[in-house]
Amino acid sequence: MNDENKTIFCGKSIGINKAPLIVAEIGFNHNGNVDLACKMIKSAAQSGADIVKLQTFIGSELISKKIKAQDPDSPNQEIYLHEFFQRYQLPRKDYETIFKYARELEIPVFSTPFDAGSLDMLVELGMPAIKVASCDLTHLPFLRQVGQAGLPIVLSTGMGTNEEIETALKAIRCKGNENIILLHCVSNYPSQHHEMNLACLKKMEMRFQVPIGLSDHTADNLSAIVAASLGAVMIEKHFTIDRKLPGVDQKISMEPSELAALKKATLEVQTILGDGRKKVQDSEESVKKSARRSLVARIDIEAQTVLTSEMFSLKRPGSGIPPTDLERVLGQKAKIRILAEEVVTWDMIL
Repeated sequence: MNDENKTIFCGKSIGINKAPLIVAEIGFNHNGNVDLACKMIKSAAQSGADIVKLQTFIGSELISKKIKAQDPDSPNQEIYLHEFFQRYQLPRKDYETIFKYARELEIPVFSTPFDAGSLDMLVELGMPAIKVASCDLTHLPFLRQVGQAGLPIVLSTGMGTNEEIETALKAIRCKGNENIILLHCVSNYPSQHHEMNLACLKKMEMRFQVPIGLSDHTADNLSAIVAASLGAVMIEKHFTIDRKLPGVDQKISMEPSELAALKKATLEVQTILGDGRKKVQDSEESVKKSARRSLVARIDIEAQTVLTSEMFSLKRPGSGIPPTDLERVLGQKAKIRILAEEVVTWDMIL
């Protein structure tokens, strides 16, 4: 992404020479409790998150009512899976509370809607952007609805092929929405380092011509830091205030100290990357004078002597005539007597 493509997401600029936005993905780690959700939002803001994200769904619209499985919260009990997600639903009034609280904290909050009803509600409540989960990369009717909303979109690409990503982008863009960030993602919880394939970030950026970030499900911050060094404009990681809390995503979520460390590291990455222009640093100037080489007399050279290469060696320090100017010196005459092992400077040459 070049400088002309620099854009604004949730009031924050992204692009070249910018540290990635850190999105604290609370998801449904709030366990259906709006007070816990607000507590997590405040903690994320205090720990350095740029943006907070939730997940919004209607359990009965997400999973077939005929699907049974072991209860993730009670492994020895079988339930209908849509009932599991219903435990974590938040009603509209709770989202009103959350968005109001986030405005007071001055931290943007957006969400991943998993159905049209949730999308409409979030847009009506003034959500500043829309996240589309990897599982909906091929849900083309929903992607068209998302594009129609006219808000900035973050699209995760876990489990996706390049062809599926292209089709998804077309579905969004057919509604005139070009404000899209793609997140590379490995849909394994937790993802392993050997699966991350972060070299694809640059290739995705070139192929799809949109800003690229990372939705990171690894257990540490290393992949996120590497992604930042590769130009990711956004890093999303699951967040909780305590991994010991009940809930299926708590164990794969980072805690406040880890979020703070990630934020610090990504800012340091940006400092380390710099502006990309090769230049001599101020701190190198003194080293340059002592460590580089100069012309040094091998022998005593009398004044008016025609200078030849045999009369010089190239030694430290670099305070005299540099090796690159040796040819300019040869054939000239010594202005004064130059003693053996003396560093030769221009004022010694006629």
